[in-house]
Amino acid sequence: MDKPYPLRAAAVLAALALAACEKEPTTSEDRFLDGARGNAEIGIVLNSLERSLTLFQLGDPDERREIAFGASSSVTPVSFSIRGERAAVPLGNAASVALVDLRAQRIDRFFVMPQGNATGSAFADDTTVLAANFLDDYVGRFTAGQAGEAITQTVQVAPAPADIEVANGRALVISANLNESYVPIGNGIVTALDPRTLAVLGTVQTGGTNPNVGAMGPDGLLYVLNTGDYVGPSSVTIIDPQTLQAVQTVGGFPAGAGSITIDGRGMAYVSGYGFGTVVWNTATRTFVRGPQAALCAPVGPGGGCRGAYEAAADEDGNVYQVFFGAPAQNLPPRIFIYDADTFALADSLNAGQGPTAIDIREF
Repeated sequence: MDKPYPLRAAAVLAALALAACEKEPTTSEDRFLDGARGNAEIGIVLNSLERSLTLFQLGDPDERREIAFGASSSVTPVSFSIRGERAAVPLGNAASVALVDLRAQRIDRFFVMPQGNATGSAFADDTTVLAANFLDDYVGRFTAGQAGEAITQTVQVAPAPADIEVANGRALVISANLNESYVPIGNGIVTALDPRTLAVLGTVQTGGTNPNVGAMGPDGLLYVLNTGDYVGPSSVTIIDPQTLQAVQTVGGFPAGAGSITIDGRGMAYVSGYGFGTVVWNTATRTFVRGPQAALCAPVGPGGGCRGAYEAAADEDGNVYQVFFGAPAQNLPPRIFIYDADTFALADSLNAGQGPTAIDIREF
């Protein structure tokens, strides 16, 4: 991870707002979000280098929309969260969060922190968003209709909060627990918050170091990915969000694993830039496609793996995997599609520049 730097977000707010207004917004009656060709699913990709969200219809992948966040180099997004037809996109070193109307394909508002790096986010309800500040070790709360742009309601959490998941009225903040040199000072920590008051309800340690992401399973459990030192194997710690007990830590995931998503069937897709995507069944806690058979687009006839930043499945089980791109190897960014039944590489799509996150859903 590149070292983020503190930045007074108010200094870039005007520039972000101006950039958001440069593109003529579509009307609220736009039907794009309803899908195409009998397929209502929409893919949403975050393009970190283009500083934008790209939306495409699974039924007609050439039908796309783009929502830009501005040209400032301080805008460094890597993740987003969605509820209903709204998306919250933390803007990294810009220390702010863009609230996006996906139906109208426009930015409604920017909400700002005094400084730091805005990382993970989650919707507590239809109008309330929680956002983590990775550098300043807190979570902030704002509402879509609040009077000002400043995020003033905050609570300190364990060092380097990177992701937030919400379950049963609780916000679960995943902290990598790093020092100022980005070295782990212990195992990762999950802090449970009351999203209405930001009261701390408790904490639990993960069974490994350097967790930056997690995902809720259909079983109601939280699955936290411990990336570790990028050399040894990664692991997944399973946490009960109600009791704040670590149920189990499962090892054997490839080194450098950095992303986890879980579909409605309980299949976890764990991705990393060095290996692609492994598929792990949360019900049986076994690999469906393990490290030796990861979903991986080959570099070329000579073999090798292009790796993956993140992967997500559609409702049929087809897996959409984003590859960031490798200019030194003349490999452009792509979205690779793997067949639901065989996991064979079936197709690929244009991904835009620097894709780091993907979600697939119906609206």
